[in-house]
Amino acid sequence: MNSRSQSSKTEAPLAGAKSSGRERQAPKRVAVLVDHFAETFVSGDPAAPAQSTLRIIEALETLGYEPCELSLQEDKIVDWLQALIDGDFDLAFNLCETVGGRAQGEHLAAGAVELLEIPMTGASAATLLLCLDKDRCAAMLRANGITVPDWIVVDGAHPLPEDFDRFPSMVKPAAEDASNGVHSTSVVTSLPETLAAVARIRETWDKVVIQDFIEGREINLAIVGDSLLPPAEIDFSTLPHEAPPIVSFAAKWKPESTDYQGTVPVCPADLPPQQAEELQRLAGRAWRLMDGRGYARVDVRLTSDGIPYVIDINPNPDLSLDAGLARQARVAGWSYDELIRKVVDCALNGMHTSPASDWTILQPVAVGEAVS
Repeated sequence: MNSRSQSSKTEAPLAGAKSSGRERQAPKRVAVLVDHFAETFVSGDPAAPAQSTLRIIEALETLGYEPCELSLQEDKIVDWLQALIDGDFDLAFNLCETVGGRAQGEHLAAGAVELLEIPMTGASAATLLLCLDKDRCAAMLRANGITVPDWIVVDGAHPLPEDFDRFPSMVKPAAEDASNGVHSTSVVTSLPETLAAVARIRETWDKVVIQDFIEGREINLAIVGDSLLPPAEIDFSTLPHEAPPIVSFAAKWKPESTDYQGTVPVCPADLPPQQAEELQRLAGRAWRLMDGRGYARVDVRLTSDGIPYVIDINPNPDLSLDAGLARQARVAGWSYDELIRKVVDCALNGMHTSPASDWTILQPVAVGEAVS
């Protein structure tokens, strides 16, 4: 259980409290927006914020801001909104990924901030909603010439075709993130396996997407503002032979699992410089099509003959100190506090994605495992 650091938090104003009306002066007040469900899941304690949130708050304080955590609880949304309205905030640092554990509500918190016209870190509500919908996202990418796996959608109105025979395939929820619903049985090689995987997912989610499973290397491409960070790769070589080479829910969230231990991030990825830059620019192009801003991760499968398939676009990826984005930032030569500063600067400057000619291509300058 993580203990709450009293020195690293400023309490939110009570709902209904009036703003002081003071003139804007340093330090700027920052509302750190978190969702109660995710914080409890990560910390294991409803009363304690996740360590990643505390580290972001610490970085904001170091940078001269006055952070104030606002936890969004499904049964106290009005109080959360009132605190946001009354808090006299200069910036919202948006870490909300769900509403009550439902990823489909992720865009709602961002939308509320936009209605209040408070500058906000990360992606817009529209981008969050688009990227969450794997069907629409893939369709937009393909329509603009970006290679994606073939896919179909299965739901109550569109059952799995009886003659479905595209194998291997990947079966997952059509509107989720954080690998929710993705397990070792998600990669299927027969119709019975596909039917079972679809049935399992539809116990929780209405809509299922079935994609061609792309054999090859998995490359993670990170974006912060107008900077394209050095690529990283997931090393699947130590997974059990029978396990599919994917980043499952267990691989992300269960350190004791063989999936977690067998999916090792490597940064920088072992790629020729020209190929690395081509992949970085591909990620930038895909993110631009989503009208992206702030920070993101684009996941690509690279086939043995060098064809890159974009398999996911993840706006507002995990900012934990030990997560992929921070690792890639370290390899680019940024400290963690510098990463947070750049995320904040993007929001305060209203920075959107760059034209292709304006991207800054960052090269590896450090070993990624050193924590700063």
